Amino acid sequence: MIYPLKGVVQNYAWGGYDFIPNLLQVENEEQQPFAEYWLGVHPKGAAKMYKDGSWQELAKHYQVPFLLKILDVRSVLSIQAHPNKTEAIAGFAKEEEKGIPRDAFNRVFRDDNHKPELMYALSDFWLLHGFKSMKDINACIDETPAFSSLKSHAVYLSSFYGHLMRMDQSKVDEILTQLKNEIDQQEITDKNHPHYWAKKSFELYGLDRGIFSIYFFNLVYVKPGQAIYQKAGLPHAYLEGQQVEIMANSDNVFRAGLTPKHMDVELLLDHIVFKETQVNIIEPTMEDDLESLIKSPAKEFELSILTINHSNKSIQTHSEECYIVLEGEAQVEDQSFAKGSSFFVEPNQEFTIKAKAAKIARAKVPQ
Repeated sequence: MIYPLKGVVQNYAWGGYDFIPNLLQVENEEQQPFAEYWLGVHPKGAAKMYKDGSWQELAKHYQVPFLLKILDVRSVLSIQAHPNKTEAIAGFAKEEEKGIPRDAFNRVFRDDNHKPELMYALSDFWLLHGFKSMKDINACIDETPAFSSLKSHAVYLSSFYGHLMRMDQSKVDEILTQLKNEIDQQEITDKNHPHYWAKKSFELYGLDRGIFSIYFFNLVYVKPGQAIYQKAGLPHAYLEGQQVEIMANSDNVFRAGLTPKHMDVELLLDHIVFKETQVNIIEPTMEDDLESLIKSPAKEFELSILTINHSNKSIQTHSEECYIVLEGEAQVEDQSFAKGSSFFVEPNQEFTIKAKAAKIARAKVPQ
């Protein structure tokens, strides 16, 4: 069966005001930040399916292993990483034992799952993605006078980044004040230069040590239609743009800078992988004339994009699937789904999507 699906908006402070309301075709009269739109069964934002004449919790009928999202990143997100499965199970059990409420501000492990994630860019998108090499880090220090005092520490990734994150705040203030003064004397318009994002971060968060990561992580630009994958332990931060994101069904995040949310520097340092990251931009692979697949190592999810113009797309499901119409309008059997509409499909179904012009995100479990 095919069921209309209704997701949940998350109004995080870094979200945009227009993109997601326009997608969902709703008013944002109170000008709330629409940061994320969730389609899944996570307790923090469980979707509903229209079944037997009423809206019912999807989780009451299916335990979907992935969480599909739309993100609108207006301003810089936190420096963060996610646990692997073993770490998530242990961390969740420990916080449960301590009696920390799952919705508490200082709760880190909100579930016992890992959170590998894949993002597909809907617009020009910038992010921080893993560590630069020590060679490139040293080059950055040499090019930035404010960082001169860091040179003696720039030998090994783990000790260097640990030094930055544990540094006395007075020393952080000294270095970042000098950096801010250097930046303020320049006209910065290039989004592919860390100064651009550091300037924005100074305006948002002041002398926040998370700004160091802007210089020592890979600054990556992803074109619309490209994707990138974040595995467990890989430090990263989204900077600007709109995307479709899919992940294992989890909301476990370690944060250490550039956020008003709870931060735990030691927890982040304990769980990130201190290794140079080779940036791998993923180009979708055409499955047929109408569907492009974004491949990743994830076992819980697979994302593809359907582009249907005056055509029909026949689909056979083997798992639970979630869809969201990104553009246009689609006819699915005897139901019509406009832009921003979503639907859920049970396993082992055969159906046809018809459209004059539609772009649709499709989430499923890999075979």
